Amino acid sequence: MKKETTSIPFTGYQKFVILILALTQFSVILDFMVMAPMGDMLMKSLNLKPSQFGLAVSAYAFSAGISGLLTAGFADRFDRKKLLLFFW
Repeated sequence: MKKETTSIPFTGYQKFVILILALTQFSVILDFMVMAPMGDMLMKSLNLKPSQFGLAVSAYAFSAGISGLLTAGFADRFDRKKLLLFFW
């Protein structure tokens, strides 16, 4: 017996939220990926050791992860649409 599945199309609002999340993720990765290739120039101009530069590059990812965990509990108290518009 073959089970039939029906797909429910996304609403316009759901597509908009997915687009916003995708653009946010793209900007986070872009920020991270722009700093890493400039490592040689930044290390020379700021007199950084490779370990110090590695810490500087990873500090952004660590802070984004921690702030995401802390913000999740706070954001659950409010309407998602209003919160998204406020931080836009």
